[in-house]
Amino acid sequence: MGEGSIINFDGVPLVKGGGRPDEIITGEVRPALVREARKIWAVENNIYQLGHRGYVAVKGGASDCPYTYMKDLVKGQYALPWEEEVVHKDGSAFGFPPPTRSFENKALVKK
Repeated sequence: MGEGSIINFDGVPLVKGGGRPDEIITGEVRPALVREARKIWAVENNIYQLGHRGYVAVKGGASDCPYTYMKDLVKGQYALPWEEEVVHKDGSAFGFPPPTRSFENKALVKK
């Protein structure tokens, strides 16, 4: 609460909240700069690298799924080793109602 911020496409904070609860912050976000960065950034283009791991060493990037967390995410089984110790798993402790809907990955649902 009160710690909101608006971060520019390059990770630089544009506006930071002053720590006051219910404070509203505003700032100018320019989507065109994001689109441009997605196209022309090189090794700093982390969202591209996520799906094209190792693209500086392998033509087109590595296309395997080598990490356990990736395989678990794909299967819907991702969990942290300390998952059962996490105290706040929804926003109910902070005044939000507990969620009632379950996640449904429409891409995995067979028709």
